[in-house]
Parts: sequence; structure tokens; C-alpha cells
Amino acid sequence: MADSAEGPTDAGSPADRTSGSSPGSDDAAPREPLLAPATKASLLWGVVGGLAFLVLAQGYELLGDLGVGFGAKVAVAMVVAGLAAVATYLARGRLPASGGR
Repeated sequence: MADSAEGPTDAGSPADRTSGSSPGSDDAAPREPLLAPATKASLLWGVVGGLAFLVLAQGYELLGDLGVGFGAKVAVAMVVAGLAAVATYLARGRLPASGGR
């Protein structure tokens, strides 16, 4: 049993990783991102808008009876998310980028 704990080090040891010569690191060009940064930011703002709507709907549900089913809430949240994503994509060039400076 003592032999298994004191065997040779495997190829994935930290010393091998810091040498910089990994087998898959051929001089390949860096990969391009799947989405442009502006598109990714707009989609993330859409997600924020949809989730914000769901939080507001849940808060209203806690205070009083909203009377709307789960499917309707999710459908409206998806519409809000889509509108928020489109609005942020269209407004990205018109708003100041660094706090108005």
C-alpha cells in the first residue's frame, strides 16, 4: 500500500503546468469571441430587465393578490427582457460611457 502513495508524479503536476510547454499549445491564433461585446452586454441587460420584472411581480404578489398565473408572468418577463436588450443595443452609442466625462 505504501507504493501507491509514493509513485511517480503525473503529467498534470503544478511543475509541469508552469513550464509553458503544454501539448496542445501550438502557435494557433486566438479564438474570436462568439458574440461581439456590445451584443453580449445588451443581452445581459435584457436578462437583468426580465429578472427585475419577475422580482417586482413577486413583491406585488407578497403584498396583495396579483391574480396572474406563472406562465403569464414568465411571458411578460420575456417580452421585457427582449425590449430591454433591444433598447440597450440601440442606445449604446448615444449614452456617455464614463459617467458623463
